[in-house]
Amino acid sequence: MKVGIKKIHENEWLVHIGFASMHLDRFSLELLAITLAHVRALEHGEAHSILDSYVQLAMRIKELDDKGLQQLTRAVENRDLLHLMVLAQDDALNDCILKNVGGMVAKQLKSDMQKAEAVDETTGKEAVTRVVKTLFELETQGQVEFYNEATQYI
Repeated sequence: MKVGIKKIHENEWLVHIGFASMHLDRFSLELLAITLAHVRALEHGEAHSILDSYVQLAMRIKELDDKGLQQLTRAVENRDLLHLMVLAQDDALNDCILKNVGGMVAKQLKSDMQKAEAVDETTGKEAVTRVVKTLFELETQGQVEFYNEATQYI
């Protein structure tokens, strides 16, 4: 079965799967990509973690500038940020978040990270989903913008 994806508008994609077609927003499109990767791995007898894919999707946070990161950290719950930081185990991500949450919250998150236990898969998926969904909503509204080596302006 073939899958085709075409961008229609800023936050709208047309997805063709076999003879079916549907319109998806950016977040749903990313979830579809994760699901397809999971199915493909299972077909080949390989292991694939959906939670790890969610965390990889959330790693795009590192592409935000400070202003965008501050917008995001104000829009999501600190508990969700903590779960993401525990799951990601990425020092660069942790530094980005801690630098942009404010002094008191940063101290609390650092303290909580030291005492944090492993996050179970269901709780982790829910927390990371809320963070990523908020991230894409802010991008759609034009409140945050991703910057990477491919970003160019005319």
